[in-house]
Amino acid sequence: MTETFEVKSGYSRRPEKLRFRNPESIAEMVSYCNSKAHIEVRDQHGNWRTVKVNGAVRTWKRDPQRIEVPCKYGMYEYFILSGEDINDVLIPV
Repeated sequence: MTETFEVKSGYSRRPEKLRFRNPESIAEMVSYCNSKAHIEVRDQHGNWRTVKVNGAVRTWKRDPQRIEVPCKYGMYEYFILSGEDINDVLIPV
């Protein structure tokens, strides 16, 4: 059984609690990021941020554990998540 997290949404005056969990495998992370536009990512300070998946997920045939997920946060921040960042990603339950 996977552990679920309740994260407060900070975008309204009455923050609602949303339930999330870590992806169980890299394949689940790839399938979710290909089908949905937003994911939750932990920043350097330990806070959870909603980021936009900004393109298709790159995968490699020879190494299925190697992936690159292009993401965007705000207007000017772009970054790429890899398979090693699976513990810093949350998907909704």
